[in-house]
Amino acid sequence: MRIIRARLKPYTGSAEFISVKGRIKSLIEKNSGDVFHFVIEDSGIKTVKEFGPDNINQELVGKNIQIIDKQYYAKFNVDGTIDIVVESELNESLPRENTIKQLKRVMKLSSKTDIGNRISDMNKQGANIQYIQNPIDTGIESYEDFEKKNKKFIPSWNLKYLESPFSEKKNKKLKK
Repeated sequence: MRIIRARLKPYTGSAEFISVKGRIKSLIEKNSGDVFHFVIEDSGIKTVKEFGPDNINQELVGKNIQIIDKQYYAKFNVDGTIDIVVESELNESLPRENTIKQLKRVMKLSSKTDIGNRISDMNKQGANIQYIQNPIDTGIESYEDFEKKNKKFIPSWNLKYLESPFSEKKNKKLKK
């Protein structure tokens, strides 16, 4: 179930539905005490539902419904108000060094009884499988490791007419 369009309830005439995620979010935040019309898609079926302090739809009360995609959710309250819930994602971020040490301690305490150690040795099963390894044993790069390795990196090195982005090499300015 997700909200694909929204508008304020028109009292005279008609109003257009908004179908942009950020604009729907700001419409709900700026008009907290008003009545809204939402186009809600559920399993391919689209329905228009009204919600607000004057018309509390019991079907929506207590639900968190995503707005277009999974970044913002509309939380429908019992009193007819709507709160915006932001889902935070931390994709592709490096773990801290103490987190990796903790993971290694847990693995040591559990006597390495994870699923990777219980399945058969894939190295003996065929070609192109020889690189399957437990990442905890082979090493996980932490944020601190990343900072140590990139300490000598010179940002915007190409705009400074340098030959290399790393300061450990003797940088010469290129001729224009």
